Amino acid sequence: MKKILIVGAGGIGSWLAANLYDLICWEQLPDSNVEITIADDDHVEAKNISYQNFEDEDIMDPKAAVLHARYGFKALEKRITDERDLYGYDCIVSAVDNPKFRRLLFEYCHVYSRTHWIDLRSEGRTIAAFTTSEKNTLEKMLDTLGPEDAEDGSCQLQFELDNDIIQQGNKIVAVIGSQYILNWHRFDTSPPVFSFNF
Repeated sequence: MKKILIVGAGGIGSWLAANLYDLICWEQLPDSNVEITIADDDHVEAKNISYQNFEDEDIMDPKAAVLHARYGFKALEKRITDERDLYGYDCIVSAVDNPKFRRLLFEYCHVYSRTHWIDLRSEGRTIAAFTTSEKNTLEKMLDTLGPEDAEDGSCQLQFELDNDIIQQGNKIVAVIGSQYILNWHRFDTSPPVFSFNF
């Protein structure tokens, strides 16, 4: 059985979970061969409803637990901060805008090269997806990160949220992420980098 860890259940991860659930229902990603775990220590807030895959009745509930109840995936209600949290997974997906986690992911997968990784990013209408590839060296991926002490970001730009503008980049990159996971599962290749600014 292949074990997939999705880190982040917000703007990207919550929609990625829905996409993967559909693929399981369509027998494109058989749940007898795949075990999906979603890790997030955050709770649903009212401000999340406009661009994340949650409903008003989910407010104040743990995001990972809501997605577990909805789709049946395993839930880890914690922030991933230690490489020991990554042990045992065949594919790790970053769906969180957190430079510290991305650094942990890249360094871990550099050492444990049998672990496949996918990094999904969205900032408003700008999206990017990176994955395991000879072209995506540790040095190259670390160069894509901001400062180590940078705070968590968002898949939406704050000035747009302040003006009631919601972009769809997070949903688009979640679909791309589901295709990257399908490709990995089917032993197909994915582009090392996919980026677009709508």
